[in-house]
Amino acid sequence: MREALDQLSEDERRVLQLAYYDGLSQTEIAGLLGIPLGTVKSRTSRAQHRLSQLLSHLGSLTD
Repeated sequence: MREALDQLSEDERRVLQLAYYDGLSQTEIAGLLGIPLGTVKSRTSRAQHRLSQLLSHLGSLTD
């Protein structure tokens, strides 16, 4: 998982950290980072999609 997270951009990692580790809502993240809510949503979506792809690839390496 750490390897996959390291491949995300800093912006993508940050929104995921704030959402999943710190438990903030997307609205709270937008306020904290001073960015539009739509930007938080797109970064989150992009990061989740990339993580899914990366983890799928890593999983196939152990098969």
